[in-house]
Parts: sequence; C-alpha cells; structure tokens
Amino acid sequence: MRRRLLRQQLIGAPELFGDPAWEMLVDLFVHECERKRLSISALCVTSSIPMSSALRLAQRLCDAGITRRVPDPIDGRRTFIRLDPAVAHRMRAYFEAGAE
Repeated sequence: MRRRLLRQQLIGAPELFGDPAWEMLVDLFVHECERKRLSISALCVTSSIPMSSALRLAQRLCDAGITRRVPDPIDGRRTFIRLDPAVAHRMRAYFEAGAE
C-alpha cells in the first residue's frame, strides 16, 4: 500500500493508478532506458486488459501529461508513445530508491 501511495505521489494523477496503468508506465520506462521506441498497440498488450480499455487508458495517460504520443516518421499508421521527461525522471528516482 505504501509503494502504491509513493507511486501516486511521484507521478500524480492518482485516479489513473491501478495496476494496468502502472504496468504501462513500467514498460515505457524500461523501453526508454533501453533507448527503444514502443508503439501504442504494443503498450496496450502490456496492460493485460482488453485492447479497447487499454487504448482509453493510454489516451488518459496522454491527456494527464504523463505520456506523449510521437508519430512514426516512416509509417503514418503507427504512433509511438513515450513518458513525459519529468515523469521518466521521477520514475528513475523511484526505482533508484529501491521501491518496487
């Protein structure tokens, strides 16, 4: 419970912080640490919820300023998603503090 509260305090938007949202953010964080891009559809698979619900959640994370959509310059049908730099910084601090 304390770890969930810490996550909410670090990232903000407590209404978005069920497990599917956290799983999405961790996946984004891992991909960014590896300097890899992640498409929205691939991110939605991570959440383990129905695709339509995951797409809505991904949009809510964007609307809250936690993530950003980045169009694929090569394939106009695909969109990548990434963490807002400030959120990525806070997540790095969270994991460096030994939290899970």
